[in-house]
Amino acid sequence: MTDFCNEAYYLFFSTLANRTRLGIIDILKGGPKSIAEIAKILDQSQDVVSANLKQLEKCVFVTSKGSGKEQLYSLNMEIIQPISHALEFHTAKHCPDLRKCIPAEKFREYMKKEAAKETFIEHE
Repeated sequence: MTDFCNEAYYLFFSTLANRTRLGIIDILKGGPKSIAEIAKILDQSQDVVSANLKQLEKCVFVTSKGSGKEQLYSLNMEIIQPISHALEFHTAKHCPDLRKCIPAEKFREYMKKEAAKETFIEHE
């Protein structure tokens, strides 16, 4: 296993340890979206979405193209795809009933409520 510093682990995992950011990642699975589109789906202010997109961009989980109201955000599949595969493997092996617990539509509603919570980890 490659040696990593604790700070790299912290930055990586703390960026993902946020319901709003996970909601944004889930939304962007459907393709590029603007801040306004993401905010509407999450029922969050554009300022909250923008702040969380900045953290996702900082770790390169998300990329953007364009500027102003024309700016669209997309998932960086080079990063997200291996994470998704690792999660699928872990879930299949260690949490096989997880997918049965929460149907997709209930999960999206749950994510929307969780995204509304204002507690999250700040990066320095």
